[in-house]
Amino acid sequence: MTALEIIRLILLVIHLVGLAAIIGPYILQNRRKSGFEFQTMLVGSIVQVVSGVLLIAVRKTEELAVIDAKMGVKLGIALLVLAAAIIAIVRQRRLAAAGKSDAPVLPLLHTVGILAIANVIVAVVWR
Repeated sequence: MTALEIIRLILLVIHLVGLAAIIGPYILQNRRKSGFEFQTMLVGSIVQVVSGVLLIAVRKTEELAVIDAKMGVKLGIALLVLAAAIIAIVRQRRLAAAGKSDAPVLPLLHTVGILAIANVIVAVVWR
């Protein structure tokens, strides 16, 4: 096993942990009406974007197959997840500062979770 292969496998594990940090909180909070926790989802989305880009770079360096269109779609979805998590946190803070419930950010919780699941579907189905 080469050093790059070990790095690729470590990055893959990190990538999956990032995914769990997004989808896990989404599933746990899915039925809530307020009191959402987006910090873990934000960290998971950052981990997903960074580790995903590094995985592509390592695969290309190892001369392994990379479907560029698929990776472009996955990166686009990952960036939307990241953006939705950031927007949710900003809106939550504004609502808290105004003394209001964070119930209006519920659609963003669903956006983050459903897009992350869509990214898994793209990863599995697109060959």
